[in-house]
Amino acid sequence: MIGRALRQLGSVRGLITVPGAIALTLWLTAFIALRLDRMLARSDAIELYRILQIDHQTAVTILSTIAGAAITTLSLVYSLVLVVFTLAAGNIAPRLLRRFTGDRVNQVTAGLLGGTFLFSLTILHQTGPSSVPGVSIAIAFCLAVIAVLQLILFVHTVSRSVTIDEEIAAISAQLEARLAGIVADNDDEPRAASFDHGDAPAFEITAADNGYIVGIDEQRLTALAEQFDVRVEIADKPGTFVLRGQALARIAGDADEEGRKDIKDAFAGSVSLSPVRGSVDDIEYAISVLLEIALRALSPGVNDTFTAIACVDRLSAAFVTPVYNGMRKRLISDGDGTVRVSVPGLTVEDIVNTAFHPLRRAAADNLLMVQNIADALMRLHDIADKQVEPIFERHAQLLMESFERTGPLDVDRAFLADRLAPILDRSDPTG
Repeated sequence: MIGRALRQLGSVRGLITVPGAIALTLWLTAFIALRLDRMLARSDAIELYRILQIDHQTAVTILSTIAGAAITTLSLVYSLVLVVFTLAAGNIAPRLLRRFTGDRVNQVTAGLLGGTFLFSLTILHQTGPSSVPGVSIAIAFCLAVIAVLQLILFVHTVSRSVTIDEEIAAISAQLEARLAGIVADNDDEPRAASFDHGDAPAFEITAADNGYIVGIDEQRLTALAEQFDVRVEIADKPGTFVLRGQALARIAGDADEEGRKDIKDAFAGSVSLSPVRGSVDDIEYAISVLLEIALRALSPGVNDTFTAIACVDRLSAAFVTPVYNGMRKRLISDGDGTVRVSVPGLTVEDIVNTAFHPLRRAAADNLLMVQNIADALMRLHDIADKQVEPIFERHAQLLMESFERTGPLDVDRAFLADRLAPILDRSDPTG
């Protein structure tokens, strides 16, 4: 029960957990600072302590100013964040709001300002004509200085957050890192490894609620499988929506009813479900966010082709590692080399189809965009593994056919055909 509560607390994101923790920490620090003031007032360091002493009226003025400024600035920060949210939702993509709320600079700024207010208010409450806590006031002054510097950083970060190219690059970097991590993990696994159920009986572990699969704790699953001497096969990849009672995993191994109950209890929490989609483990979701930005930019209401071009360029950059090395199902082994966990994975064809099919349809009558998609296909085809090359050859054919159906001029058709000639010539069986 306690473990489940901690997992739920850890899943809370946005402008709640981190700002709240920082604010409460600074508030508790106020009591430590007051305790230190009392100790110094009675110690031999009284001469040093007198350097920090100020009169009661000045202390009240300083603390009141800091507390008032901190809470006023905090309200302005939240107002500015809401304005950024509105701009992002309307002009870029609503799915980016989760990125903004999870930004560490936004979180630290809110927590620091809230903590400075609570700290100053607490010290102000304990300040009297006969008791002026000099150390605590000095700390409050330092917090005010840090808050000003943090506010400058916050304004800088927010100004970059509404710059579409910056956001596209940041999303692409996360997608690229995740794809590279999966390929690296796969390279560490023996290619000949197989997931064999053998003759062991199997049973299913079902979902306790509706939701998206947003995380799979592979280390915990491997340890669990080794502990109970079973094999775990995850039913669906991250990002899949499952219903209550639908199978999450298939467990193969010799276990009686009591053993199966223990396995099910231990399995709880290994596959995380969420009512909303969006996770670093969900590769298709990250691709879809970039697609949403590109498709919105290509819509008649926005008509921002260069934003869509930036999305295509960054998608092609993120696909470099899997296109070059390939992707496959993850098979995770224990220390003895026994394959214990099987996790469904995406293929190169899956991620390429997810990205380029919608882009091709949306950009069929936009020569500038079609040209950019053709260049992206050419780049990826040049570095692709021999087994992956036909995927890009097929997409090049589809791109050419989609463009021809828009009724282009002969010169435009010839221009695109020349652009795609290295791929189309290789995919033409008569060429």
